[in-house]
Amino acid sequence: MTATRHLSIDPDSELIDEVVATPANTPDRDAVAALLGGHEHDADKPRAVGDSAYADAATRNDLESAGFELTAKIPPVRNAKGLFSKDRFEVSTEHMNVTCPVGNVVPVTVIPGGGGRASFKAYCADCPLKASCTTSRKGRTISIHRFEAILQRARKEQADPAWKADYRADRPKVERKIAHFTRRPWGGRKARTRGLERVATDLDTRAGAVNWARLAILGLHVGDNGWAIA
Repeated sequence: MTATRHLSIDPDSELIDEVVATPANTPDRDAVAALLGGHEHDADKPRAVGDSAYADAATRNDLESAGFELTAKIPPVRNAKGLFSKDRFEVSTEHMNVTCPVGNVVPVTVIPGGGGRASFKAYCADCPLKASCTTSRKGRTISIHRFEAILQRARKEQADPAWKADYRADRPKVERKIAHFTRRPWGGRKARTRGLERVATDLDTRAGAVNWARLAILGLHVGDNGWAIA
């Protein structure tokens, strides 16, 4: 069966907290609820760290609404045509307007479902930077995400050197544990059984074996008062 495994790992102990199996065409972000479901009622919820697959605005909004703090890197904004990218424009979600690179300010027109658009059509014809900004006869239009404020805040946070250092400190631990989990003797990245439920059971077994190996390294033993870590 073609399936994808998703792991939640405690970076401090390097133990696997949760493992979820989904069909292979399921986006990583759709597994977040299952990965963190065991903590939804925690008074002190853990900080969630993930790669850019979990960095979209909707996932961020859902996690923040549930009380989780998310550390995930948003990919840089690019323009496929090599022209000015969106980050060259100043978007104000407070005043609902957008300022272009030469200082023209236009209001945001709200669209159904949230978000909106800011059209610079009235200014583009005579703009000295038009050749670097747009090739459209209708001028440049900037799309505003319905969770634009969340994305702006996240981009600002990830520009902080402290944020970068924290993110880089946890990522190697997670990647190393994924490598342990997908070792070739266990089938590598291919499912060893058929049917999603059987794949999930196999993943749980594998996670248990990997955790026992990690606990042994941490010095798990039976003492006078029961199980303890050295």
